Amino acid sequence: MACGRLIVVSGPAAVGKSTIVRALQAELSRHGQMWLTIELDTFARSLPRRWLSWGDHHGRFAELGFVYARTGNGQVELAIGPDGRRFLSAFHRSVAAVVEQGISVVCEGIVYDDEDWRDWTAALADVPTCWVRLTAPLSILESRERAERSEASQGLARGMTARSLAGKYDLEIDTGAEAIAASVQRVANWLWA
Repeated sequence: MACGRLIVVSGPAAVGKSTIVRALQAELSRHGQMWLTIELDTFARSLPRRWLSWGDHHGRFAELGFVYARTGNGQVELAIGPDGRRFLSAFHRSVAAVVEQGISVVCEGIVYDDEDWRDWTAALADVPTCWVRLTAPLSILESRERAERSEASQGLARGMTARSLAGKYDLEIDTGAEAIAASVQRVANWLWA
């Protein structure tokens, strides 16, 4: 069975990952190819809340999973525990399993740090992958957060852009400067080249 293709769209909060992923799926499917979308946020909804600390919610086992903490400068930082790492590893491998069954995927994901990147690359070792990094100026990201997100989520973009860049990307797109249609066309051109 032929392996499908994979596009992983990564970037900070409020950069437009969901918008680009849906637009890519629509464009690529228009040409008669089936492309699924798989989103980390959807996968994360299955995580028991006890493994999560966010805003006023402090799960009993959050230190093992995911702790989002607001710092003095208003940014939200993430600490990932051992169960959180296993959860991310399972996500990476589930994406790979779908593509290995011959189904092409546009994946909305995040590369959190070097450890996460190493796990992504191990999971996708046999999967042809186009890595797309979305960026935008912090002022634009924070404006989008204020307009579209709850107060508890504001500061995520600042925290995510403060982290060291992890991963190697085939394409980088500034969603603050480039229209959605142009961004989608760049990715499609890369795939069809």
